[in-house]
Amino acid sequence: MKNVNKKFLISFLVLFFYFFNNVYAVEFRGAAVENYSGVYTKKKVKETLDIAKNKACKNAFRKYVQGMEESKRMIFVSIEDQIYSNISSYMVCETIIEENIDKKQKKVEIVMKANIDETRLDIEIKKSSKVFDTKSSEKSKLAMIFFSRTVSAQRQYDEKVTKVEKKTKGIDIDEEETDTGISSSTTETNVSETGGSKLKKADISEYVVDDNDTIKLEAGMKEIFTKARFEPVSGKRQLRKNWRNLKNEIVDSLENGGSIPEEVKWDIEDILMDKNVSYVVFAYFDVGVPEIDAATGNQVVNAALAIAEISKLSGGGDPVSLGTISGVQIRGKGSNNDIAKNNALSKVSQETAKKLVALINSKGIN
Repeated sequence: MKNVNKKFLISFLVLFFYFFNNVYAVEFRGAAVENYSGVYTKKKVKETLDIAKNKACKNAFRKYVQGMEESKRMIFVSIEDQIYSNISSYMVCETIIEENIDKKQKKVEIVMKANIDETRLDIEIKKSSKVFDTKSSEKSKLAMIFFSRTVSAQRQYDEKVTKVEKKTKGIDIDEEETDTGISSSTTETNVSETGGSKLKKADISEYVVDDNDTIKLEAGMKEIFTKARFEPVSGKRQLRKNWRNLKNEIVDSLENGGSIPEEVKWDIEDILMDKNVSYVVFAYFDVGVPEIDAATGNQVVNAALAIAEISKLSGGGDPVSLGTISGVQIRGKGSNNDIAKNNALSKVSQETAKKLVALINSKGIN
């Protein structure tokens, strides 16, 4: 009985450590072809295979690098020599997917599976960023101005059909030559043509901005910004007595299908510069109407980043836009609408924050 328990414990530990080591890994496959010269020998082929395996693993890693978002890749390029010289620390590449030895052509072909430790690579990339290098007392303040809007109603228009009836009159003339001359008769005909064009007006959506969502969005982003060694602060707290009027202008624009007004952004930036805030992020998210997951019966809510813009305020002079991001979409699930919505907002805000941090780091200015 003791032996059975011992075997079970060992099996459990092996599975646990295997899962733990691979939970943050991403899988890529790489291929390579390598030739050998001279007469075929097992030793020569083994040496050629080892070279091909190494090349295939690097090929898999390069595929991963090519898939990085632009801002993240820019930082990676600055440390790639360091990574490639110690690549085994960031990747496990031991599984052969396909192997072929062609004795006639004197070549070997191989496909390898690589598990890349994305978390460890992300740590190295963050350590190489300007923000990470700053001292704790010099962390950059980053103000967050976030909103979400939910579709409350949508007005749809039927297609408008305009019919046109066109009538033309024609005269057919029949002529016949007779002994006494030319005899003619006329016949009048009506031709009717029916056609038209279709005109459809665009659907109009009505939105509602929820103040409670701002807190949830800030909470999701704050964790990422803090880990990236920023000092995230609430934008509305920095603006204080000015916030109510500025907020009303933003909400009015968003609920009518617009964006955050440029003039309002300028006013906010001026106030934040006086408060020694280094960066400001303006972002708003669109939240969809709840749906039902047919498989589980749970509520499903889609949350999408419409646009996020980050600007640098410190350094003197006018604020400088570092760029914008968009297209981050997340589906949140839950037993009810509130839970599904909260999950969607939390995840979409975290993904947005990661992209914003990478965008700042890629600029190399802090």
